[in-house]
Amino acid sequence: MLVNTETVFESIMQFALKDPRQTSLGRNIVTQGIRMIATLGFEEMTFKKLGKEIGSPEASIYRYFENKHRFLLYIMAMYWGMIDLHCTRIIDLEYSHEEKLRMILDILCSSPTIQFEGVDIQGEMIYAIVISESVKTFMTKHVDADNHHGAFLTLKSTTSHIAQLLSAYSPQYPFPKALASTIIEMTLYHRYFSEHLPSMTDIGKHTTIVEDLKLWIHGLLLATKLDMGGEAHRLRMSL
Repeated sequence: MLVNTETVFESIMQFALKDPRQTSLGRNIVTQGIRMIATLGFEEMTFKKLGKEIGSPEASIYRYFENKHRFLLYIMAMYWGMIDLHCTRIIDLEYSHEEKLRMILDILCSSPTIQFEGVDIQGEMIYAIVISESVKTFMTKHVDADNHHGAFLTLKSTTSHIAQLLSAYSPQYPFPKALASTIIEMTLYHRYFSEHLPSMTDIGKHTTIVEDLKLWIHGLLLATKLDMGGEAHRLRMSL
């Protein structure tokens, strides 16, 4: 499914010095930069290598992005903005809360394609970056400053929308935001574990990674239907 991400790109321009969508060079920087990070990894990708790949001086890339970290923030904000746009549209559909959660889970486990100024960026390519590199955007010494400047607005909006739907699905469940952020984390980490550290997970050992993830998370969603409100109260009283 293709998504028109015009509003998303407007909201993430803070990470770029110059809108990369406006020139062929800028579009090349983003599309080829994503491909290079997905292929080489964030540490191995450099603006010098990217410049050589697109046939442009390294200095020209710095006219668009201050550094690699800002470029990664741009990519992550673009991804989560696209996911959040899907979540918003799903929430507005005339389906049951459980059906909507299943649809969002499908999106989280298999990223859709992003349309970037007439170029289709394959969702799986960005998804690979999100899985392996997203932690590098917030496990930093300047995370509070980045957060203050809106670096994680699209991720937090995605989490809020999922939490909103969880609250509607299971009104008595006391931890909708914690579960929403945990679901997001699990779709990333356990896919990574299954592919690289398989002894740390059961995901991918029964059917496919995606289907196992969806089955497991759906079980967690069903668990929210238990009397968690009463159980949480009893636990607090016992402490």
